[in-house]
Amino acid sequence: MKLAVFRTLYGMEYRKIYVETDVRFSREGRMFPLSLVWEDGRRFYIDKVKSVDHAAARVGAMLPIRYTCTIEGAEKYIYFEPTEKRWFVEVAATRN
Repeated sequence: MKLAVFRTLYGMEYRKIYVETDVRFSREGRMFPLSLVWEDGRRFYIDKVKSVDHAAARVGAMLPIRYTCTIEGAEKYIYFEPTEKRWFVEVAATRN
């Protein structure tokens, strides 16, 4: 499977990785991601959701919802695409 690679204004290349995500819903209907499963099956637990906002991703997506999270002590972004109902992360593309 060929993955799309996206280049930013500053020349960095990123790819979009869809991930399995465990989510809790509040009574008010808000989503809170609890963990994500990487391509190789490793599970990463989200320590804290710091903020939630609509923000452009560096990869192609229709204005996803960006969750700024702490995962294993590091600040990371995970995204939810409402139109696709899928979660993804951005990773720096490796050059072959």
